[in-house]
Amino acid sequence: MRHTESFYSQEVVQVRTDTWSRGRVALVGDAAHCASPYSGMGTSGGLVGAYVLAGRLNRHGHDLPTALAGYDTVLRPFVDAIQAEVKPHLLRLAMPRSRRAVDAFHAVTALACRLRVPELVARHSKEDRGGDWQLPDMPVSAHRDVP
Repeated sequence: MRHTESFYSQEVVQVRTDTWSRGRVALVGDAAHCASPYSGMGTSGGLVGAYVLAGRLNRHGHDLPTALAGYDTVLRPFVDAIQAEVKPHLLRLAMPRSRRAVDAFHAVTALACRLRVPELVARHSKEDRGGDWQLPDMPVSAHRDVP
């Protein structure tokens, strides 16, 4: 790596945990449930998770263990759906091992962008990412007793 003119490296990981909280600490966003950088769901997953966590804290702020357990229970089906969309064997195509393969990957990616392939795919998608999971209604209470 130190002596090459061109170095290419990419690490792709997927975070999967049995629980997103312990005590008074909760994991959110990519720290809790990153599908992968190639999923296209990092920002959406983070925003949905923050919405669900805020709703659970609003509803059960006096009982943190219940609020955090609800966060996990409500959000888990959505996260499972977006994590299931990531196929490791397909991700390997985006991690070429030779200089020639890196050049080919860059050329194909540039062509796809120039032809606006991602926009066409998004426009013709039949359903939202995350399957049929529906964002829960989390009304904000007018007032909440804060201990």
